[in-house]
Amino acid sequence: MSGKVFGTDDELGCAHEDRGHRKDGHTGRDIRPGPLTCRTVVALLEEETPLPVMTDLRYDTAYPYSVFMIFDGGADSVIEWEFGRELLASGRRWLAGLGDVQIWPAEIRGHGLVYMSFRSGWEMFVVAASAAVVDEFLNSTFEVVPLGEEGSFLGMEGFVGRSPDET
Repeated sequence: MSGKVFGTDDELGCAHEDRGHRKDGHTGRDIRPGPLTCRTVVALLEEETPLPVMTDLRYDTAYPYSVFMIFDGGADSVIEWEFGRELLASGRRWLAGLGDVQIWPAEIRGHGLVYMSFRSGWEMFVVAASAAVVDEFLNSTFEVVPLGEEGSFLGMEGFVGRSPDET
């Protein structure tokens, strides 16, 4: 895989969509409720030559357990996948996922990569992303909502299915 697939661009990187801050009542730390988006280029591994695809990694406190990958194939071809943030974090260390999304780490020629396999019915595609970008994105999400504290960020949806003594 050539290093050209993961080239740099001024539009690449992580940023918050600022909707104001609020304080966490338990810890007193600032919380950014706006979505976090990390724009990067992934390599679509369908042919001999990897195809670069502009991709957004997105995290929103409204869906604290999930991350979103939005692939921009151009010409009105956008594909969005939602999967667990914990799955992405686990896939940074070892093969993770049993269903439609599988994630695993690799190193090629000294470059850390994260492979992600997406399956829908009989169709499947695999992409490779820079491990540094995935790490930056995950670390940014953990600053917004620490791992294990996702439940405290749920709105009314979080109360559905809870027993009365849990509220």
